[in-house]
Amino acid sequence: MRKLTDIAAFFRRDYSDVLGIDIGSSGTKLARLSQIHGVPTVIAIDVLPAIKLPESEESLPDICEIPKPVKARYAAVAISKGGGLVKLLTFPVHLGKSNDEHVRELMGLGENANYRLGYEVISETRTEVRALASAIPDETVRAICGTFSVGTPAPCSIEVSGLASMTAFSRAQGWRHADDCCAVIDFGASVTVVAFFNKKNLIMVRKFDFGMSNLVKKLQDSLGVDQDVAAGILNDGSFDVSKAVHQAMEPFLQQLIISWDFVERRESLHVGKLYVCGGAVGLPLWDQEIELATGKAPTLWDPFEGLVVQPGAIPERLKGQELRFSAAVGAAFAMLKAN
Repeated sequence: MRKLTDIAAFFRRDYSDVLGIDIGSSGTKLARLSQIHGVPTVIAIDVLPAIKLPESEESLPDICEIPKPVKARYAAVAISKGGGLVKLLTFPVHLGKSNDEHVRELMGLGENANYRLGYEVISETRTEVRALASAIPDETVRAICGTFSVGTPAPCSIEVSGLASMTAFSRAQGWRHADDCCAVIDFGASVTVVAFFNKKNLIMVRKFDFGMSNLVKKLQDSLGVDQDVAAGILNDGSFDVSKAVHQAMEPFLQQLIISWDFVERRESLHVGKLYVCGGAVGLPLWDQEIELATGKAPTLWDPFEGLVVQPGAIPERLKGQELRFSAAVGAAFAMLKAN
C-alpha cells in the first residue's frame, strides 16, 4: 500500500519546464525556463505580436500559437492590463480573523466580487502580518485561458506583470542589497510598477496606469502627428520634446517622490540605488526626468543574470532587448521555485 506522502507526490505537478508569457500592449514576450540538474536554465526566448483579449465573453480570443522552441509543458502568464490590483497589506494578528479574511477585507473585495485573489506573507511578527496581495478579474483570467489551444503549454499561473518583474529582480539583483535599500521601476507600455526593497525584503509596492503610451499620446496631441511618428521622435530624439515629456510624466513623478519620501521617513532608510526594467525603458528623456526627480541615475539590469543560458537561446535579433523579458522570466522562475 502506498503511503499518503507517496500519493501526494504522485499527484504533485512537475513544474520543471515552464514558459513565462508576458502579455503586454507592445508585444507578447516568451521565456522558457527548465530545471536541468537542479539549475534554472534558459532554453529559448521569443517575441510574438500583442494578444488582443476579447472585450466581452461573447467575443472570441486570439489564439496564442507558441513556436516549438519555446513550447513547454506549463505556461506562467503575466499581464499588465486587465484591471489587476496590487497592494502590500499590513494587519494585526489574533483578532479572530484568518489571513484570508484580512486580505479580502483590505483588498476591498466583497464576498461576491468576481476576482481571483492571491497573496503571499512577506513577514510576520507576534503582533502583525505583512502580505503582498494581488487580484485579477475573473473575466480577464477566462480570456487569458481562452487564448491557449488544447494541449501544451497548460496555463498554471496568472499574475500582474510588474510583480513578476520584481521576482526576477529579487533573484538577479536582490543578493547585492542584503544590507541596504533600493528602488525598482518596471516601466511598460501602459502600466508602471514601483517597488522598494530593504535588505532584500519588499517594503512598498505601487501600480500606476501610466506608461510609454501616455508619452506617445502627449506628443501626438502636442505635435499633431500620428502614433508611429510620435514614437519615433521619442526614440531618436529628432526634436526637443522635453517639455511635453515632462508634462506627461509630472503626475507620475509626483507620486513616485511621495512614495520615495514616505519609505525613507517611515523606515528611517536611505534609498541608495534605483533600478529600472520593462519594455519601455531606455528612453533618454524618461531617464532624465527620473534622475531629476529622484536624484538617482536609473540602472538597467539583465533579468537573465545568474541563470544558465543555453547556446542560441537568445536569438541575435533579440540581443540588447533583454530588459523586455523581466516579467516573462520572473513568472517562469516563480513556478520553478514553487516546484
